[in-house]
Amino acid sequence: MWFKNLQPYRITDLAKIDLATLDAELKKRSFVPAGSLDRLTAGWIAPAAHAPDIFAYANSGAVLIALKTEEKLLPSSVVKEAAEERIADIESKEFRKVSKKEAKEIRERIAEELLPRAFSRSRVLRALIDPEAGWIWVDSATPAKAELLVQFLRETLGSLPTKLAQTQLDPVTAMSTWLDHNAPSNFTIDADCVLKAPGEGGAQVTCRRHDLNSDEVKLHLKSGKMVVQLALSWDDRIAFVLTEKLQIKRLQFLDLLQDQLKESDAEDAAALFDTSLTLLVLEGRGLLAAVIEALGGEMGEVGAPVAAPAPAPQAKPEASEGKVDVPW
Repeated sequence: MWFKNLQPYRITDLAKIDLATLDAELKKRSFVPAGSLDRLTAGWIAPAAHAPDIFAYANSGAVLIALKTEEKLLPSSVVKEAAEERIADIESKEFRKVSKKEAKEIRERIAEELLPRAFSRSRVLRALIDPEAGWIWVDSATPAKAELLVQFLRETLGSLPTKLAQTQLDPVTAMSTWLDHNAPSNFTIDADCVLKAPGEGGAQVTCRRHDLNSDEVKLHLKSGKMVVQLALSWDDRIAFVLTEKLQIKRLQFLDLLQDQLKESDAEDAAALFDTSLTLLVLEGRGLLAAVIEALGGEMGEVGAPVAAPAPAPQAKPEASEGKVDVPW
């Protein structure tokens, strides 16, 4: 039940989320398989296999949702090749040159003809809505995919004011300072980073499983390169990579949390799902709050930092209330 990535969106107006009707609203736009002429279709599905009738799965004051997409795979090279053959056939039989406008129409017509026979690729994108801390976390390493989910949620609910978080300290400047000196309290620098020289086309160096305290890395910093990605561990609980855009990637729950999950003695898959989701919510809140605090807090409307939520207490998780019909 762990997320692999965490793209945070700040909810700027919680009143726009009708918690009592969220599950019903998601079901109104449930996933429908793509038709023969649909290139891309999307819709909500139940995020837990053991609870197929719950689209907004509640746990620890947050709710898990899942967006399924189905995309027809029609390579442009296939369309181009078929169009070139048809254009050549027309020019040969009719003894004339096909115009650019007609060639474009032919390519579009061929794409429509091939679409029903194209292969389909399905994906599921998960997110947590956390009104208690005021966040939406999307499990995606790609900003465009994360934005797709947030935009679809916005359309589903009619309105959902969100923004990407901005911190007092620029992540690039902060991470470069940490690497050159020391990590902030409760954080440990691991063995991966990406350094980049300022400006378009600046030189980039990727270090993996490397001693980041080495003279070689320090020399890159002295030459003016800045850290755009940095692998960190938080409180010996979670390992992750922080990026220049405040994305949290490659989330890995360390032995302490894995052992805590094993000690929960979950009786079946449903109980294990609930227990791991509880850990994800509580630990995710603590991690995000700690990252925001390490970057000086959030930037407010007039430049003042917004106080970061306090990290959640690290108590042994209990089974959630996720199986009730009303998700809050």
